[in-house]
Amino acid sequence: MPRFFVPPEQIHGQKFILEGSEARHAALVLRKKAGDIIDIFDGKDLSYEGRIESVAPDRIEGVIVAQEKKRHSTTVELILYQALIKGPKWDWLLEKACEVGVTRVVPLLTARTVIKPAKDETRERWKRIALAAAKQCGRADIMDIAPPTPFSDAIESLPGGLTLIPWEKETAKTIKQVVSSSQSKPTRVSLFIGPEGGWEAREVESAVRQGAVAVRLGPTLLRSETAGLVAATLVLSELGVYS
Repeated sequence: MPRFFVPPEQIHGQKFILEGSEARHAALVLRKKAGDIIDIFDGKDLSYEGRIESVAPDRIEGVIVAQEKKRHSTTVELILYQALIKGPKWDWLLEKACEVGVTRVVPLLTARTVIKPAKDETRERWKRIALAAAKQCGRADIMDIAPPTPFSDAIESLPGGLTLIPWEKETAKTIKQVVSSSQSKPTRVSLFIGPEGGWEAREVESAVRQGAVAVRLGPTLLRSETAGLVAATLVLSELGVYS
């Protein structure tokens, strides 16, 4: 069954209002009508079953008949600081990061980043990708996407918790070793992934000075978008999300 996003402010008690593109898709493409049952979610942490009461091209009103039918959230906040890469690869990465369970993506501008900072309309497209991915994979929340951020700014304003920076020149420590050796299981992990040309040594050194731990991902050199997904999956798996 297709899922529809209803912002929390559009849910009042047992009533909901579906507007804009979501309403148009339901009314004009899927031809939903009064009495139909639909899946809705609030983009935070709750999912519902709703029954449609009235339909217009840009507005659907209905009543909630079941709450928290699904709840796809974890106690782990995983922030993926990913160096910007070329368009199609970036779009694919955003979609898959949402499916994997990343909480927030921060596009990074690094020393070897060749992509120009995104325009406002590009960021809106990124948000649409995250929304579509959340609807497809059953998440009740929508992965947040921050504005493009210089590496130096990001590393100096870390939100706390464990910070990991995979680097091809690190040969000893792995994600498993670092996470398992933590005194307590971290509830927030910041994961820094370099660009297609890799990290400059000074960037890794700067991250380590701020408390990051350099780790290796495996025996082969991964593409930037692959590294981000592999690292995110390893972190979430080690923290029990996939167990």
